[in-house]
Parts: sequence; C-alpha cells; structure tokens
Amino acid sequence: MEFNFILTGLVLMLSFVTFSLSNRMNKYSNIYLTFLFSLLTLIFILRLMAEYFFDEKYGFDIIIESIKFLIPSLLYLCIYHFVNNSNHFLKKHYPLFIPSIIVAVILIFLNITETNRSFLESNYEIIDAFLLITLILFSVITFYLEIKMLLRHKKNILNIHSNIKGVSLNWIYNLILTFSLILIVHLFFEISSEDNYFTYFFNFILVISLLYAGYHIVQQRDIYDTFYQNTKIQKEKIIDKSLVLEMANKLQHLMEEEKLFLNKDLSLTILSTKLNTTTHIMSYLINTHYNVNFYSYINKFRLDYSKSLLNNPNKKHLSIEGIAYESGFGSKSTFNTLFKKDTGTTPSQYKME
Repeated sequence: MEFNFILTGLVLMLSFVTFSLSNRMNKYSNIYLTFLFSLLTLIFILRLMAEYFFDEKYGFDIIIESIKFLIPSLLYLCIYHFVNNSNHFLKKHYPLFIPSIIVAVILIFLNITETNRSFLESNYEIIDAFLLITLILFSVITFYLEIKMLLRHKKNILNIHSNIKGVSLNWIYNLILTFSLILIVHLFFEISSEDNYFTYFFNFILVISLLYAGYHIVQQRDIYDTFYQNTKIQKEKIIDKSLVLEMANKLQHLMEEEKLFLNKDLSLTILSTKLNTTTHIMSYLINTHYNVNFYSYINKFRLDYSKSLLNNPNKKHLSIEGIAYESGFGSKSTFNTLFKKDTGTTPSQYKME
C-alpha cells in the first residue's frame, strides 16, 4: 500500500512538471504527457479510495479499466507530436479511443441491473483476464507503431540537430521495451495465479521507470524549432545551381571564421537564420553539396577542432571531457564515439601519440 502513495506522489509531480514544460517546449507532446500522468494519478487515487473507504469496488473498476486503455493511446499521441512538427489532432487518431469507450460501455452494461451484476461477480476473474489480454494486444499494436515512429525519428533528427542529447527520444524507446516486458510478466503471473508477487514487481519497476522518465523529461530540448520547415520539395526546383556554390562558400566561412560549430545546441534553424535562408534549402544544400546529413557535417568540424586542441601544447591541462565541451560536443560519450569512428583511436590514445 505504501507503494501506491509513492506512485501517486510521483505521477502527480510529473503531471505538474510536464504541464509547466508545455509552455516552453514540445508543447503538444508535453500536453499529452500531462494527460497521461494525470490519468495515472487518478488510477492510484481511485485504488486508494477503494481500499480505504469502499467495500464495493466495481464502480471504481469501470473507471480504472477504461483509463488503462487510454494510457497506450495518450503515449502514442505524445510520441506522434514529439516526432512530427504538427499541432493538429488528426482524424486517424480517433480510433485510439475506441477500446476505452467499448470497455466502459461493456462494464457499465454489466452493472446496470441486478442480474447483470450477479453475472459480473460470478465471472469476474474470466472478465478480468479477458480485459487484460485485450489491453496487452492493444498495447502491443500501439507499441509497434510507436517504435516505428521512434526509429524513423532517430534518422530524421540527424538532419536537424548537431547534438542529439535531449532530442533523440531513446528514453521513450527504452520505456516502451520495459513496459512490453512488464506486460509479458503480468500475463505469466495472471496465468500462474501469483498476482500478489506481480504487484510488488510491477510497483517497483514502475517507480524506477517514473524516476527515469522524470529525469529525461526535465532534460528534454525543443525538437522542432519554431521556424523549422519540414517541407518536401523538388530538388531541381529548389535553388539555382549557380547559387549553391555561393551559399556553400558562405557556409564554409561561417564554420571556419565564426566557428558556429562550437555552439553545442547549434541546429538547422540557427544556421539557416545566419545564412538568411529556409531550413529546407539549408538541409538540401548540406545533403547534396556535401553528401552528408546536418549532424555529420557539423560534427566533422568539431572533430577537426578537437584534434587541434589535443595537439596543442597550451591545452595539455584540459581533460578529455574539457576537450569535448570546448569543441562543441554535448557530452563526453558522444565525443569518444565519434572520435574513435573517425580516427580509429580514442581521444586519450590520440593525445598520447
């Protein structure tokens, strides 16, 4: 029971955090996250109320079971708005709420008459198992769609940001895999009739997952800047070829003379503003003229700059982490990974050579 109080406090806190963040970044994603955490809060509060104040729990079960089917739907909408530069609720999203409505209607029907109520009470375990299996199937479908979106996002984000920490959404990917495992374990315990053991396991994993999610929610950055345009265009009509070289020269000047790459939060929008052009033209220029994405283009300058620091006798006092941050990298781990991929050695080994 103590876990329910802890969980209630955690999800209530996360509701306030995501709501406050929705005013500053990733607005619609954080709004759906706020709804998700608010509904989780309601579930735990209803469970506490049913435990302490009421003998009959069927009325609470109707609300709780309906809410459970809303959780995968809200997570899908949250991820959709994270990975798409959109502020619209689309018609194709309406079916996400059908399972919750159907469950609510069925459970209300089973409670409206004494005969139906008697049937519900005598077959409660069977109905509960059916709802669980249905929830698992619905969750698996939404999880599959969410993972597809996240994998596509992982590729697309390299065309927008030079530092993917806080925008990669790997934390959501990890949470989906964690909850997929939890659902499998839940089904196993349901079949084996060891539900009490699962409750302890689930509550512990949920606390860890909420703390993990809270950390990354606070660390998040705006994925799509206000002026980012995700517009598909015909390459042959985008820009006069004579201007491509001119823009490429201006871009090279910005990198070499102004060293914009030292800004760890440099994005396609910032660079486009500097060149007084649009994001899709900027992206086209980098993709076609240099044959790389934005992430690789910017980090190539950072790697070259880091090598100059590692070879500079006046910078011997800097640690590897210090070299990484001075070169514009967002983290030491990213620096080490990209450096080894580029040179075949770690920064530490390169420094000692």
